[in-house]
Amino acid sequence: MKHYFSEPRKGQSLVEFALLLPMFVLAVVVVFDLGRAIYYYSAIHNAAREGARYGIVHPTDWTGMKNKAVNYAIGLGLTTANVTAVKGPDEIIDLFANPTVKVTVLYSFTPATPLLGQLIPGGQIPLKSEAIMRTEILP
Repeated sequence: MKHYFSEPRKGQSLVEFALLLPMFVLAVVVVFDLGRAIYYYSAIHNAAREGARYGIVHPTDWTGMKNKAVNYAIGLGLTTANVTAVKGPDEIIDLFANPTVKVTVLYSFTPATPLLGQLIPGGQIPLKSEAIMRTEILP
């Protein structure tokens, strides 16, 4: 008598693979999305810093600071509406108030993963970065 159950089941591994593949692909895409979010945050952080660096030499050119930040964030589609440039808090050093400039960049990151987008309220992750630097020109 032949035992049918002692033979290896060739279709079992294919079924397991088919069941686990979607979860594995979803996990990989989520990791790529989080990597993109970190990259975009780094880009807006660098843009805010470049706007503030422009502002330390030109402390009253608010439009120039915004434009510098927008031009530095290549590929993000930022506009001057996403950037604010204002006079920052004075920095007290040796009883002298040094003026500062503050540049803030806001960006709404939309994940490519549909599941991740559904878990986040509004479907977008708000990213914000600001840079405060002391001006070179004394009052």
